[in-house]
Amino acid sequence: MKEYRLLAWPELPSEFQRTAHRRVLSDLSARFMTSAQLMECSGLKKGEIKIFLSMLDARGLLDERDGTAPDSFFDTIGKLGWFRRPGNPTHDGR
Repeated sequence: MKEYRLLAWPELPSEFQRTAHRRVLSDLSARFMTSAQLMECSGLKKGEIKIFLSMLDARGLLDERDGTAPDSFFDTIGKLGWFRRPGNPTHDGR
């Protein structure tokens, strides 16, 4: 699943000057998000999100990545189990 992030804040055409569209821009400026996440947080429909993302992409304002990519190096090593919290052993303690 694709995730998107805003590279620069655009001047919006009149058809995209709703609060929901600005909310999408705000969320995309802070982090990578999927279209499903954007629909949930903005209240826009799937088609509206798709059109909005297409407009942003056509202007070169979107960074896109595969949704399976980790957010950071620390996410990667955390999933590998390199960090353990005290008191949470991975073995049965014998």
